[in-house]
Amino acid sequence: MEQDLLAEQIARCQNGDREAIVWLVRQFGPQLYRYFLRMNNSTLDAEDLLQELFVKLIENIHQYRHEGRFEGWLFRVAANLVRNEARRRKIRGGVISLQDEHKGLGDALASKEATACQKAQQTEQIDQLQEALRQLPSTDREIIILRHYGQLSFKEIAEHYQIPVGTALSKVHRGLKCLKEIIGSGPRG
Repeated sequence: MEQDLLAEQIARCQNGDREAIVWLVRQFGPQLYRYFLRMNNSTLDAEDLLQELFVKLIENIHQYRHEGRFEGWLFRVAANLVRNEARRRKIRGGVISLQDEHKGLGDALASKEATACQKAQQTEQIDQLQEALRQLPSTDREIIILRHYGQLSFKEIAEHYQIPVGTALSKVHRGLKCLKEIIGSGPRG
């Protein structure tokens, strides 16, 4: 994304321009939705968190100082929302809903020309990935999702967790290796 255009849209948002806010939602909404979906395994929670994120964005955009790191800042806010939601669930004793919540994602990934067999395979692969992600420690899962679904750089991940870049790189590498082992060995339980 062109940094000048982004800087212009952020400045417009800071001045209360609704069209600029809509532009930011369109630019970053799908990526953030995928992040929330991967972290929560629930389309309803992902939609709620996305909405909460953009409300926070509108409330706090005037405090943001653009230095070319808007996406990293936005995903840090998103990661904090996910952690807060996990704490609320823990306090309430809530359970993450897994009842066919991510089927919408499978449908979105499946092309219109895909056969029923291909769609079933894609859904199975998504289920397998979701189950493998759930088996990772929460920080490892979050780092992998920030990197691969949030598309944050290793530097941005390092800044978020206040760790060296090399540590961020090795955490992602180890997490992916663990994911591969989990998927290769089948479901744990």
